[in-house]
Amino acid sequence: MSAVIFAIMLSIIQRGMQYGTYAETIRTAVRASTGYLQIQKEGYNKNPTLQRSFVMTLQIETALRDSPSIDGSSPRIEADALLSYRDQSFGAMIMGVAPKSENEVTDFPEKIRSGRFLSADSAGSDNMAAEIVVGDKLLQNLGARVGDSVVVLAHGYDGLLGNMFAKIVGTFRTGSNEFDRMGVFMNISDLQSFLSMGNRINAVAVSVRNPNYLENAAYSLNRVLKPQGLVALTWQDLLPQLKQMIDLDNSSGVLYIIILLFVVGFGILNTVLMSITERFREYGVMLSLGMSQERLVEAVALEVFFMLVIGFIIGNGIGAAVNSYWVSHPIVLGGDLAKLYEEYGFAPVLVSSLSSKVFLDSSLTIFGISMVSAVYPLWRVLRLEPLKGIRHT
Repeated sequence: MSAVIFAIMLSIIQRGMQYGTYAETIRTAVRASTGYLQIQKEGYNKNPTLQRSFVMTLQIETALRDSPSIDGSSPRIEADALLSYRDQSFGAMIMGVAPKSENEVTDFPEKIRSGRFLSADSAGSDNMAAEIVVGDKLLQNLGARVGDSVVVLAHGYDGLLGNMFAKIVGTFRTGSNEFDRMGVFMNISDLQSFLSMGNRINAVAVSVRNPNYLENAAYSLNRVLKPQGLVALTWQDLLPQLKQMIDLDNSSGVLYIIILLFVVGFGILNTVLMSITERFREYGVMLSLGMSQERLVEAVALEVFFMLVIGFIIGNGIGAAVNSYWVSHPIVLGGDLAKLYEEYGFAPVLVSSLSSKVFLDSSLTIFGISMVSAVYPLWRVLRLEPLKGIRHT
């Protein structure tokens, strides 16, 4: 029982920490960029251009509003541009967002380092420059400050090169060096006007109430979107590198569990075999008095089964208690270790999970290896002869 308790507890804690950290990393990544889902023109994800844009129809809005799995949505436009301030010019990626709905999908408004985020009514006019929020590294490279105006140059939807003045109202820091060096936010209505896109957009970022129902949400949306030449892509399609890193890390976790299973399997085999061998004299006497070998094997199997059940109950209880504590009290990493986690795309925090998958997978795996480990000792009991059992020392 101690071997089973230890194995179950360790497996639940280890897998819970893995799954919890994965979920937190995914949540952090999608809330800092794409959202859990995006509606796009087919082919836009592989070759993003302004020409692969679409109009937000009433049918799309209805599908987003009526889906029980969807929590919020926000339109997007992305365009390459050049920002110039005095004698400094740097390439940038401008993201047109709707300030009112953006906080439903991402945490961009919470990443402000100085100044403020875009105002919902910040649309520029002939007398007022459009507002932009830039990454802190981009601001530093430009040598500008919050409140300064910069020149923005970009090719529009019609292919013509346009320019405009934009006022820097704030800076942000997301933790991604690349995005902080190139990222720019602008009110989507300003960007639509600047790029001559009318009411066209590149994408709609979507958030879901429960990430476990992400595939169902994508499936229901695609039934509406496919006839319009649109597609709903999940974060796995939008952030393939993150998915690959999680899969690679999960492989190491699976290898750890396999090693644990071998250790636990041999431990259970040794314990059960020793327990049965020590009672061969008793079994020999019972067989001599007329007990059938099948009934004896059933009795020993029930003994092993109930020991496993008790071990599973205690192991799951301890594992659940530890995981529950780490769910409510996550371990926040700092220093070089936090930088290492961020470099590999993981959130610098260790948080556990109380997902039923953690407990079910661990319990079934340990139960399976335990039953396999008990087969040989039970076979020894089945083949035991009464006289040899009595004489066993």
